[in-house]
Amino acid sequence: MTSLLDLLRLSQRRLPVDLGYCECEGRRVPRQGRRAGLLSAAAALLLGNVPAPARAVSPYKLASELDLGLLKGRIRTCPGNVNPNCVSTSSLSDAYQSPWKTPEQTDMNEACQLIKEVVLGLSPDASLEAFSAVSEEDPERGKYLQFQVPGRFGLDKVEFLVRPDDLSRNWEGDTPGLLVFYRSIAGSVKYIYPIQQPLSDFGEQKKRMQQVRNELGWKLSGCELIECFE
Repeated sequence: MTSLLDLLRLSQRRLPVDLGYCECEGRRVPRQGRRAGLLSAAAALLLGNVPAPARAVSPYKLASELDLGLLKGRIRTCPGNVNPNCVSTSSLSDAYQSPWKTPEQTDMNEACQLIKEVVLGLSPDASLEAFSAVSEEDPERGKYLQFQVPGRFGLDKVEFLVRPDDLSRNWEGDTPGLLVFYRSIAGSVKYIYPIQQPLSDFGEQKKRMQQVRNELGWKLSGCELIECFE
């Protein structure tokens, strides 16, 4: 039986030149080159030099890596492929929720204070994790708030972006006020092993944000012309 060392030696040896030709894919190929190539390929396989296929990333690992904070000045979307327990004003899927509009007389600091009071009032274990200006050079450009709130599967993350409405739509019923963007997402994802299907929190994220808006008394953005029904 040919050993690995023998294959290596054969692949490096010069073979006789005049070994004739063979027809390969419509071309005449010297048998020497064909045989040398086969020997080299066999040696590479035995040595394990063939690149291994890329391993698929486990959804369990992806679900544990939760990105927080603004992305290019915007609220992040929901990672629906690994964490369906989420709603966001930036998503383009079933996880989408409409932004809110504050009353005209509400300034940015007051709006942020009202959000703090309502969200922290949801649970004695709720906490404010981050509060900052979108731009240090222009504090009125917007404010970012991040909360930690107890949820069905642990501690959920709730984020807000409060900023001026600088988009002129020229609607008849359009009213002045600040825009409030948000995302509410489960802090962890639970699976039933070995099924890679995450468990649902039965709409807890959406219910939480509806409760917050109801307590604030703010309207959905886009409801200036007609009354919105849910």
